[in-house]
Amino acid sequence: MNKTIKYFLEITKIYRESKHEDKMVKFLEDFASKNNLTFYKDKFNNVLITKKVNDKPPIILQAHQDMICISNNNFDFKNNEIPVKMNKRYIYTNGTTLGADDGIGIALILTVFDKVDANIEGLFTVSEEVDMSGVKNFDTSKLTGKYLINLDGFDKFTIINKTASFFDLEINKKISRKNSIYNNTYKIEISGLKGGHSGADIDKSHSNAIIILASILKDLNEELISFKGGTKNNVIPSNAIAYFNSFKKIDLEKLNKYKDKYKDLNINIRKCKYQNKVISNTEEYLNSIIKLPKNIYYKNKFIVTSYNLGVIDNNIFKIGLRSSDDSSKNKVLKKIINNGKIYNYKVKQTDFEPGFKTNKNSKLIKTLKENNKKAIIKEEHITVEVGFLKELKKDLEIAIIAPEIKYAHSINERVNIKSIKDTEKWLIKTIEELK
Repeated sequence: MNKTIKYFLEITKIYRESKHEDKMVKFLEDFASKNNLTFYKDKFNNVLITKKVNDKPPIILQAHQDMICISNNNFDFKNNEIPVKMNKRYIYTNGTTLGADDGIGIALILTVFDKVDANIEGLFTVSEEVDMSGVKNFDTSKLTGKYLINLDGFDKFTIINKTASFFDLEINKKISRKNSIYNNTYKIEISGLKGGHSGADIDKSHSNAIIILASILKDLNEELISFKGGTKNNVIPSNAIAYFNSFKKIDLEKLNKYKDKYKDLNINIRKCKYQNKVISNTEEYLNSIIKLPKNIYYKNKFIVTSYNLGVIDNNIFKIGLRSSDDSSKNKVLKKIINNGKIYNYKVKQTDFEPGFKTNKNSKLIKTLKENNKKAIIKEEHITVEVGFLKELKKDLEIAIIAPEIKYAHSINERVNIKSIKDTEKWLIKTIEELK
């Protein structure tokens, strides 16, 4: 079996949800010990493994330890191994995320340590999927190399030399409540949508469950009690749930147009008991959701600025705004803020993750290109940790390469087997020339 695939299958057995990377740290420590490599762990659980064979500067390889844990059946990731499957083309799962993002990156780095006689610094960070607190707190003085190859991409034969910055936004919507005049309470839940990554998949027409449910509720025109949906602001929401009161039997015919429009959409509606006051102005509340910007906002050759309403919890909306252009980013922010004046909410920025840019004519980019004639150089609408490293080490030349990972951050996540083998050969050949 291919070595990278072997390591990846071992990694899939390890529980490593964000903020719970202890077992992954132990796995990396055991690997370093077994291979007589220098192991360093900081208090945040970031790990740096070093291989030194001479006095030349090392090549830095970087991946993150954690993964998004999502399933369609309340799968217990902590106490069960991910149900990994393989066919001739893909490694995939049944009803859960796979963790190829970024388990494959880790596996590729371990393979390089095994196969390449060179100075290597392997950096494995934590909490990338939630707040990037690992890389934010890592002591960059520990890194002595000039070239950094990040293995946290999604497209084969692609050299990413520029990424977008990510702005975490939170809307606080002012709502008032009143006693309902009706007795019939209903629960409506929508599911089955693709979901996906708010950067890599934002241009693939993956429908947003929160927006769809808000539109359905507006059509039904009932008294809304509660509205919740989504998991993270960097994940396109595939599920949403609401409770409402009604005095009449629900006209299910109104829902058929949504089933016709959105492939794979499941709508489940039933009577239930749910004691709570209703939102006083349901229509205004729903409009505050529907009137927000949608998906891609600005695009030239590549996506420049996009937006994802990732989480709703009644009066709190969590948004991921991604951009590589200040002007268009500010236009989106202005639109959101102006909408807030109409629909009675306030917006604040809660966090920020920087992008990076490396010149196409840099030695690292040229070497990667020379060793893979099929590869294209492109800017990508994702946000990765190395932006923080670039902020602190300005002389770093950074590039991202990866195998083909499809549907990351969703239950349909899969990684192409041939692309794993191709990327392994490409990475090793590049390091051999840079060392």
